[in-house]
Amino acid sequence: MPAVPDLITPRLRLVALDPRFLQWCMAAHHQCAADWLGCALPAEWLENWTLMALRHRDLTLNPAYAPWGLRAIILAEQGEMIGQIGFHTPPNPPYLQALGTDGIELGYEVYPDWRRQGVASEALQSMLAFASSQGVGHAILSISPDNLPSTRLAMRHGFSRFGEQIDDEDGLEIIYRRPLP
Repeated sequence: MPAVPDLITPRLRLVALDPRFLQWCMAAHHQCAADWLGCALPAEWLENWTLMALRHRDLTLNPAYAPWGLRAIILAEQGEMIGQIGFHTPPNPPYLQALGTDGIELGYEVYPDWRRQGVASEALQSMLAFASSQGVGHAILSISPDNLPSTRLAMRHGFSRFGEQIDDEDGLEIIYRRPLP
């Protein structure tokens, strides 16, 4: 699988996590994974087995998913992984079409020590620009009604309420959508 170029912002490097990296993490070969990524792996990442396994499966089943997949959010100057961000699928999956929209859904997590510093906003803007450059029509976020920081972030970035759904794991989620230029 060819390497996916990093997305670069003023403070961040968004590095696509390939199947080999995810396999090393799941197999507890943390030093191999850290060497590949170029920074230590935070405990918050190493505890996220479910996400690692899900994205490893997605990449294994569909290598074309790689540019859309999960990316480490790395604070470039410090060389520290401070979260992750990625699209759930390639563009225009059937589940979004069933909701009556085109587009692509994304999710993110910024680890607690780095929240409320504009990191999520900067990473989100970079991912939206990437999706727009690929001709994607809409960006989708599904947010728990209790997650006020993410709701405020969505609103600041031009998302508006589109609907709601019940997620098997997370319960009620509000669906937000934003057209991409």
